[in-house]
Amino acid sequence: MMRAYGWVFLATGAVFVAAPLPLTSLLGLPNGGHGLWLGLAGSLMAVISLLSFQIARDPFPGSRWDLLLLSKAVSSLLFAAFAAADRNPAFLVGTAVDSAIFVHLAFLRAGLSRPYRSRAGDGSGVSQEAWFVMASDPAARRGFWARYAVSRGRAQCRAVLFDKAAGRAAIETWERPAEEIESGPATAYRLGDLSLARGRAAGPSWDLAWPAAEAGPASFAPPFLSGAGLVRAGYESAEGLVRVTGEARVGGLAVRFEGAPAGVGHLWSPRGARSWRWARAVFARPEGETVFELLTAEAPLAGSLSVPMTAARLVHQGRDLSSAGVLASLGARSELRGGTWSFRVRFGGVVAEGECRLDGPLAAEFPYDSPSGAGVCRTSMTGAMRLTLREGGFLLAELDSPEGAIVELAAPES
Repeated sequence: MMRAYGWVFLATGAVFVAAPLPLTSLLGLPNGGHGLWLGLAGSLMAVISLLSFQIARDPFPGSRWDLLLLSKAVSSLLFAAFAAADRNPAFLVGTAVDSAIFVHLAFLRAGLSRPYRSRAGDGSGVSQEAWFVMASDPAARRGFWARYAVSRGRAQCRAVLFDKAAGRAAIETWERPAEEIESGPATAYRLGDLSLARGRAAGPSWDLAWPAAEAGPASFAPPFLSGAGLVRAGYESAEGLVRVTGEARVGGLAVRFEGAPAGVGHLWSPRGARSWRWARAVFARPEGETVFELLTAEAPLAGSLSVPMTAARLVHQGRDLSSAGVLASLGARSELRGGTWSFRVRFGGVVAEGECRLDGPLAAEFPYDSPSGAGVCRTSMTGAMRLTLREGGFLLAELDSPEGAIVELAAPES
């Protein structure tokens, strides 16, 4: 599609330069031949056609999208201003065309999936990025969490093993200069013996592998706002459901996984979020497992502005449903009262409603830097979640995970 845009922009620029008389006559402009504005228009078309061809070749550098979208946004606004100032409705044709292109480009950008490719070095202003792998053994009431991150010039990696029977969570951390991180199309993160790629997560005391995902990637970011570059932060479920096999040892605790349910998450931000709530549960059912994941966060906009957003994902009975974006967030309910997080989200005609709780005694606690100062993040993999699914007024399922839900709560220090 972007290659087609490149040829369209190039052809339009050629028409501006080669056939100026019909254009200037249509717009009622003087000097029906060549002029300064035609030279500038031709040069702009050359630039945006080059950007389109570059995006077609490699769609991930964010700065190319930003420049192309800026061009279409400015031209749409200027055409509208000219139509009002000159009382010439012909300019509104340009507004309609360029604004439609802007919207289409924004959704094309939002639709890109790159769960194992770093955003920190692509020119989009990301300074904080992390992938995390979480695997659970509900029967043994154990969970393992590995976080591979970069934040403000430092590589920060962390492994946590939650063991309900042992009554504790063991934590180990590693920190190095960010320059030592290696990443590429095939490897998301490598720092010495710490590494993450599609199908494998390894570290000094763990090695986990998994085959192709049963539920693939899904974005929790508002599609249009993120595609237009208005929201710079994001979270995606890189792998919604995989079957992990391997071992992990942390702080004297150990776990062995054999086809255990697991997932991989990926988040990024230019300056971090002020606060967030995140939960995930895999419910075992005779008909197949149900995966539910929920995020409520203050998404940072331009400058110091932010907007509260709620997004969710549901994998149930062969359907992979997503609830993300401004309208979905406005229709959702997400409240934290007395340690209980209650929620209600819509996936089209399917309504998911329930509550979850952090396992306080077994929660791992970490500091983080937010735009409003220091904060504290608490995470447990032995939390509780109850979930009710309805469609068209009919009950689909009532699900309960008393000690197998992942619940994370983060807020600035009071």
